[in-house]
Formats: sequence, C-alpha cells, structure tokens
Amino acid sequence: MDNEFLDQVDEDLNDSSHEPATRGDVRNLALRVELRFTKLESSFDQRFMAIENRFTTFDSSIKEYVYKLGWKFFGATIGTMGAMFTVFGIFINSSMK
Repeated sequence: MDNEFLDQVDEDLNDSSHEPATRGDVRNLALRVELRFTKLESSFDQRFMAIENRFTTFDSSIKEYVYKLGWKFFGATIGTMGAMFTVFGIFINSSMK
C-alpha cells in the first residue's frame, strides 16, 4: 500500500504533466498527504511512548535502589552510633571508679 501511495504522490507532483489539475486531483493529493502525516504522527507517538516507558522503568529502579541504599546507610549509622555510645559509656564508667 505504501508503494501505491508513493506512486500516486509522485504522479501528482510530476511537473512534466501537461494536463491541468482538477479540483478532485488537488483534493486527492491533500487527502494522501494528510494520511501520510497522520501515519508519521502515530509513528512518532509510539516511539515517544516507548521511550517514556523506558524512563519510567529506569526511574522506578533508581528510586528503589536509593530507597534500599538509604535504609542501609541509616542502619549503618545507627549501628555505628550504638557502638560509639557503648565505647564512650565504658570509658566514662571506668574513669569514674
């Protein structure tokens, strides 16, 4: 079908024709060009939708990674502070005797 469309458009745009274009010819050309733009537009929409889906998936995986990393950092910080307070408590307790 695309080849037929291209052949028709090439024939309509051919400058070597000596016959005048009728109103129907112009209308047919306009409809064919509009159809082609509609096909291109839908193709672009599909491609951009695919790219958007990739970024959405990538975004969610980054958020999940940062969330897990944040909890690991929080746990490490609490553990380090607990160890530090324990050592500090033992030091204070031994120096007061």
